[in-house]
Amino acid sequence: SVINIIAWVSLVAVAVPTAAMIILLAMFNGLTDSIGELNTALDADIEIVAKRGQTFHKEDINIELLAQTEGVVSTTPFIEQSIMASATGRQYPIQIRGVEPSYFDVMTLERYVAQGSLESLAAGDMILGASLASTLRAYGLDTEIELYALNRRQLSTLLPTSGISRHETVLGGVVSANAEIDETLALVNLATAERLLNYEGRRSGVVVKLTKGSDAESVQQELQSVVGEEFTVRTREQKSASMNALIRLERFAIILIGSFIAIIAAFAIVGAVVMLITEKRRDIATLRSMGAKKSLVRDIFIGQGMLLTLAGCAIGLIIGVGFSLGQQHFGWIKIPGNMVFESYPVELSALDTLLVVAIIIAAGWIISQITVRAKLGAK
Repeated sequence: SVINIIAWVSLVAVAVPTAAMIILLAMFNGLTDSIGELNTALDADIEIVAKRGQTFHKEDINIELLAQTEGVVSTTPFIEQSIMASATGRQYPIQIRGVEPSYFDVMTLERYVAQGSLESLAAGDMILGASLASTLRAYGLDTEIELYALNRRQLSTLLPTSGISRHETVLGGVVSANAEIDETLALVNLATAERLLNYEGRRSGVVVKLTKGSDAESVQQELQSVVGEEFTVRTREQKSASMNALIRLERFAIILIGSFIAIIAAFAIVGAVVMLITEKRRDIATLRSMGAKKSLVRDIFIGQGMLLTLAGCAIGLIIGVGFSLGQQHFGWIKIPGNMVFESYPVELSALDTLLVVAIIIAAGWIISQITVRAKLGAK
């Protein structure tokens, strides 16, 4: 009875970390993929900016030639500059981006619209992130917003007010995606930005959307040859290289910590194997008297340890995969108050699942080997 109880405890001890690691890695993958999807709304697949200066003349880059490059779906230019915004008596510095309607062919912002519409941009309205709109106290659509920028053509130390450009607009849409977008997004019509910033014919950069599955680095090289050495062509991965490195480090840490937990949990097999060897002393002696080699006896008990490991791993595998698939398709765990994700994102990976199973089996095999050899002798 004691051996049976210890065996069941060993099964649970192996099954729990197996299921936990599978679920944890699936949740990490889901969260990473969701964050990457959100980043596509703020960062284009490829961005082209001038190496020197904040702007360049629009004729310096042939947009049509860029669009004809293999692997490119669409391209659109933009102007970006820091200005002062005022709404309902509240002033706040923001960084506006003047864009054309084709900008939304590159940036996937449609699904994150909380109020209004993106089409209002073409009519001269302004699109703001949710947190930025709240900071400006622009709580409703059609809220009047005043924009102020330095007028580089009329800047004077004698009459400072003459060096300020002013533009009146209204709130046409609110976007809510993640903290960065909500706090920084401020879009206006490209023509409006040109007049306000006195940047007629100037551009800050060009964003490019690639076809799905295309090699970003290869397209980057093609685009670099088109625009020349005066411009910098960067992929999204290069712009967020530090963040990607941090994500890889976090993933490694999860696997490492999970492996340590699995190894510790595998020590539960020690008790079951030791008790089994103790109970079967007479059977061992009988086998030895019949000519069985010690290696055969060791293999029998190692097999018992591996049987417990495989059974616990199978139970944990069923629980972990079942829960992950259920959360992925049915969204059992909800995220209250989140406008982007109704439920916690989960993405089950076959490679991660095989890795967890390999770690558990390897830990069980090593523990069984050490236990049996210590109890029965190495030779």
